Amino acid sequence: MSNNNFLTLMDQFFDDGILPATRRAGSAIFGSMPALNIKEFSDRYEITLTAPGIEIEKARVEIREKILTIRYETESAQSFENEDKGELIRQEFSEELSFTRSVSLPKNVEDDNIKATYKKGILKIVLKKIPETKPKNVQIHSED
Repeated sequence: MSNNNFLTLMDQFFDDGILPATRRAGSAIFGSMPALNIKEFSDRYEITLTAPGIEIEKARVEIREKILTIRYETESAQSFENEDKGELIRQEFSEELSFTRSVSLPKNVEDDNIKATYKKGILKIVLKKIPETKPKNVQIHSED
């Protein structure tokens, strides 16, 4: 594979522009979106996403048509309704934190064999590869 083809393939793999992000509150924590890393191994891909402080029950990981989407959305914090809120002079975070992150997946990912774990602020998604199919040689028998 030429270097240009490899770069094109990687551009497609890392394409984050397929699905638009929804609301992006909490930008001081995540920037515009949480950072993610993708590693390739011989038998799998691993995607890790920084997501410190989220309630993992509110996170969703979904695959549809070879697009992996990670969503997190919270409702506005209502626990301080009766408190005097004061005048906001500077805001670097919000109690309302939401993001959507999507990446295209290569064709060799097993859609039914995906595992997601969350530990110490990192969401890790493991995507198994479909084993490569090699051509099978068929012996030709003479019928003479």
